[in-house]
Amino acid sequence: MKARFRLFSLLVLCLALFASGCSVLEKQKLPYQMQNEVSLWMNSIAGLSGVEQGRRADALRKSPTASLALRDKALSVAASRPGPQGYSARTDLASAYASGIPAQKSAWEALYWADLDGMNDADLRALASKISPEQEKRFPWNLVMLKAARKGLAPDSKAALGRLSSSSLYAAPELLGFSIAKPVTDGPVGIALVLPQQGPASALGGQIAAGALAAADVLKSKGRDIEVRIIDTALADWQQQLSALPEAFTVVGGPLLPGQTAAVMQSSEGRAVFTFTGSLPADTEGVKSWLFFSSTDDQIKALLDGAESIGVTSFGIFTNGEKYGSRMSAAFEKEALARGFSVEHGSYSAADMGSWNKETAAFLKTDAGKRGTLPVANAGFKGIFLADSWKNMEMLVSTLQYNGSHDRLILGTSLWEQSLGPASRNNPATFALTMFPASWNAASAEDGPTAFKLAMTARAAKVDDWSALGYDFVQVAAALRLAPGWTPAAVNERLSSTLSVDWAGAPISWDAEGKASRRLFLLSPAAVGSVPADLAGMKTRIFNQ
Repeated sequence: MKARFRLFSLLVLCLALFASGCSVLEKQKLPYQMQNEVSLWMNSIAGLSGVEQGRRADALRKSPTASLALRDKALSVAASRPGPQGYSARTDLASAYASGIPAQKSAWEALYWADLDGMNDADLRALASKISPEQEKRFPWNLVMLKAARKGLAPDSKAALGRLSSSSLYAAPELLGFSIAKPVTDGPVGIALVLPQQGPASALGGQIAAGALAAADVLKSKGRDIEVRIIDTALADWQQQLSALPEAFTVVGGPLLPGQTAAVMQSSEGRAVFTFTGSLPADTEGVKSWLFFSSTDDQIKALLDGAESIGVTSFGIFTNGEKYGSRMSAAFEKEALARGFSVEHGSYSAADMGSWNKETAAFLKTDAGKRGTLPVANAGFKGIFLADSWKNMEMLVSTLQYNGSHDRLILGTSLWEQSLGPASRNNPATFALTMFPASWNAASAEDGPTAFKLAMTARAAKVDDWSALGYDFVQVAAALRLAPGWTPAAVNERLSSTLSVDWAGAPISWDAEGKASRRLFLLSPAAVGSVPADLAGMKTRIFNQ
């Protein structure tokens, strides 16, 4: 009942407050007393400084004798004025908004947006400069930043407008000056992929292209008007080919090689670019381009989610000091510490296997014990992160186990995925407690992978993680149905909605700002290739030995 009364109160406020500039349903008849009550109070503080308005509003919002309509209005005013009450009022406003139904959220947005006009430019600039990236994603701070950006008062107004210009971020986008984006087309959909079809990376580019063409086959069989073109980046005129594509080609996939990202974006004016790289240039994701690949964060989160699910929350990071290992280890440590986990460090010499026994023993704090007894690892961590390629793993993991790590969870990176195909042969006992993140699970029997496998078989093409990437990209591009004249906000809105995609590989999702995250599979090395990680079995082996 209280929620319904507050909703009524807010709607009446937005109907009644000429002084606040807020109107949701202007033609409704309103009780004169409620309209007069709020308007009279607003008139009573109109000539005061912003700080004094905030002080009085803060007192009124806490008054048990004031009506709910007055307290709601006072809360909005207190949250939009400078002074010591501002932060607590904005926090309370955020709580009221978060617990509201859509109509209540719309009313709060309309009310607060109008009340922000009572904050002078200097105070608005100061407040916007203190808003963190996390706060900016939430009401009411998002409206503060939007108001400041539109006035050119935000720290980087252009970038802020890019982040905040999706109608999907708000409950009442039209009241904030946004139109509901309708980027879809019912006409033909053109999709281009810019990939190497010759040269050193041609094998991977060819597999992605094969998956893309297989997806087009499936979509055409369902009646979709789809055209997929592959542009070979090994050709001298590939950028000219990309620029000359017909207008209907609204989506571009690629590049595969990070060094070509800028050239692809430059030659794709008017087209949405989805890169097959692990990262994008600063301030471009969700604005000029989108990711369609696994990031470092995706890998680390998958590993830590899996480890945490079986009770492993303490880790040792064992690195070889090379650039890749250092970068991945830093990302692992940052995420682990953010979750409240403990982290220790150790290192080994990449080029000197003869020193590994001594280095692993130091890392594990191994007690060799008496002759004839097994070494005991005394290190406190239960998980070990190895940021190295697969070629060293059999020797390294065996050496760790020799020094007592037989009850430790071993965590690898997605680099291993490329080496653990059907042709690989491994000792399952060595890797019984080992897992790594992967974008492709060959053992999956879900509808998406099955359709993918059938489509690839029909083309006599190879089924793997790279062809799954091309297959999934064309599915997403077709589901977007982008029409010429699309906007980044329209793309973000479509991506963050529920797209109809039967994922062959690890699914990708995008938030309202167009930032991608991928839910990777957790696999373990097997006698042949790899298999889904047996987390329950690992938990038993780690904690019940």
